[in-house]
Amino acid sequence: MRLNLRGNYDFESVTVKTTEKRFDGFMRRTDGDGPNVFLEIQGYNDDTIYWRSFREVCIWHEENRSDKPFILIILFINKQYDPDNCGLSCRQPCRLIRKNLADCLRGMGKKAGVLTVLKPLILPDRRESRERLPELVPRWKEDIRSLSLPEHETNELTELLSYAVVQRFWKLTLKEVEKMMQLTPLDQTVAGQELIQMGVKKGRKEGRKEGRKEGRKEGRKEGELIGKIHMAQHFLKRRPTRKDRLASKSVGELRAMLKKLESELRT
Repeated sequence: MRLNLRGNYDFESVTVKTTEKRFDGFMRRTDGDGPNVFLEIQGYNDDTIYWRSFREVCIWHEENRSDKPFILIILFINKQYDPDNCGLSCRQPCRLIRKNLADCLRGMGKKAGVLTVLKPLILPDRRESRERLPELVPRWKEDIRSLSLPEHETNELTELLSYAVVQRFWKLTLKEVEKMMQLTPLDQTVAGQELIQMGVKKGRKEGRKEGRKEGRKEGRKEGELIGKIHMAQHFLKRRPTRKDRLASKSVGELRAMLKKLESELRT
């Protein structure tokens, strides 16, 4: 083999570092042969989105020793987030599909579908949108229920809807989200109860010294902060910090940690 290259080159051995990455969606055929489908939802500027997504697909196939074909879908929240610099191509039956969320939702018309959970992401983060949430979210929730899916899938889609609202309107507090969305409060979900109870337990221990009432109040604050931190880490696609480690921190430390994560989300 002969390479016709121009210019000067340095030869060295390099190490490629990778971090844990979770795709926003993964679909595996369960009733026969078919391609695996990877979904990445992109809501911010990233010139490396195509390289990064293909890298993760390759890592998944390597780790699972799979030779199955794949379909990679990159769904952009807005056209402005598509750098349009994809220098990679797929050989059939593998495929890369690039779509704009707003176009997909317009194509749905008024029909209900699983993409309903993503509708909050195309709303502008303005006061008018926030004021419309109490009207829009119950309607979206009803659309999800009209799909007649198994109860656990309906509940999962409803929770995803709440995540989408929080991601789009990150300035809202937990109580504001619960009130405006008119959905099951976080502290009534299994995950929310687990997080809050951990905070309450820690608060009760401190309450023996400072008073039972104040201790429980402090514990609930910590539980809500832990829930928000895990939600922010989910959106940043990072491994969630262990709950026992978070529970060992003070309310001030948790607030500082959440503030830093929210700053990264805004960026």
